[in-house]
Amino acid sequence: MAWSSLSLTRVLVLGLLTPCGLAGSDTKADSAQGGSADGLAYEQIEKVNIYTGNGTAPQSPPVEGWWDSKICSGAFCVYTNQRIANGRGLVAVTKFEEFQKLERIEDHLNRGENKHLEDPVPFTTTEIPHKGPGLTATKSIRRGKPLLVASPVLIVHKSLFDQVPKKSERTRLLEAAISYLPSHTLTLFNTQRTPHHPSIEAILHANPFELDLGYATHKQTADDHSRHFANYPEAAAFQHDCRPNVATHLDASFALRATVARRVQPGEELTLSYIDPFLAREERAAWVKRHRGGEEGCPCQACSPPGGVKGEKAVEGEKRLKEIVALRAELRNHDSSKVDLGVIERFLKLYEEERLHVRLAEAYELAALNFNYLGDDKRAKKYAELAVQAGIVEGGVQSNDVVAMRVMAKDVKGHYSYRYTLKRKGQ
Repeated sequence: MAWSSLSLTRVLVLGLLTPCGLAGSDTKADSAQGGSADGLAYEQIEKVNIYTGNGTAPQSPPVEGWWDSKICSGAFCVYTNQRIANGRGLVAVTKFEEFQKLERIEDHLNRGENKHLEDPVPFTTTEIPHKGPGLTATKSIRRGKPLLVASPVLIVHKSLFDQVPKKSERTRLLEAAISYLPSHTLTLFNTQRTPHHPSIEAILHANPFELDLGYATHKQTADDHSRHFANYPEAAAFQHDCRPNVATHLDASFALRATVARRVQPGEELTLSYIDPFLAREERAAWVKRHRGGEEGCPCQACSPPGGVKGEKAVEGEKRLKEIVALRAELRNHDSSKVDLGVIERFLKLYEEERLHVRLAEAYELAALNFNYLGDDKRAKKYAELAVQAGIVEGGVQSNDVVAMRVMAKDVKGHYSYRYTLKRKGQ
């Protein structure tokens, strides 16, 4: 996989060291803003300048404010704001009602940070066998270590790919959109173009981060939703692995945060999973072959273990995954009659064996609740605390699951789940 001659590590440094913060005097305190209880989609708009083009000739968007380019195909148009994230910029290909939501949450978008979270950065660009350039650790990195945070530079409504059937039309909109990024951001974006991902559409599908603007003013249909692809150029430097060691989540400003999910040794590759790690191996391999350029399918250890896809290790991995999915369904069912202490212990062991370290938060939460259902308050407390730690890595310190597990850990016997199963059985 040939990449730009510009070092990806250098690109990451250039992109993430762009200063970022609130937009000065335009930013209001949350308490002064109206709208929904969560303070996002329906804030009162103040000091938002919206400019429009005439759609007949190329124009330069204003440095300040949102700009409606009038470059459209059906319901989808190009919108830009060059001041977002302190000059990093953001362009969108979306519907008008979704653009209105972006206007309303401008202050939140401006809080998106762009930086490495350790100096010097603890990784470098290395050629990864069967993958191409990727990132490898230059020193030991502990679990829970934040690596980077980056705000989106392009968002694209997911319905574009179904509702605009001509690829040439989609390409016209997408290329027009990124052309309006600030020059330093455009340079960063274009480092993602490779022989396997020459087009913006290919880049979006190879790095399918998703955000949802939500909060419709009317009942939405399957084709009328707020889901968007979001592009973070820095994330493209991480190669894919179905059992990765780096977890990602989007914060309240839609910035992507990458955090180490299990200890990484010097020289070890840093990886993300761009798809659901609970998919069957065949599905994962097919996705990698289609969108990541894997000629033989997915080269990761979970998909291509020693002995091949029909070997003993591959068969064992598939059996573990199926058992995990089945046990997870039982543990999610608080009325299940099949769950006992042994089932919970088996479930946790399988997660470790399958190296699902970027999904431990749910596993620990289910263990905490089910131990508590059975009256084992000591292990319930232990796994509630572990769920908090894993939840911070996977979803951030303010995520709902982290808050819920903190509450439970403080008073497991006072929690609704304590002895639930035993009480149901009359014990």
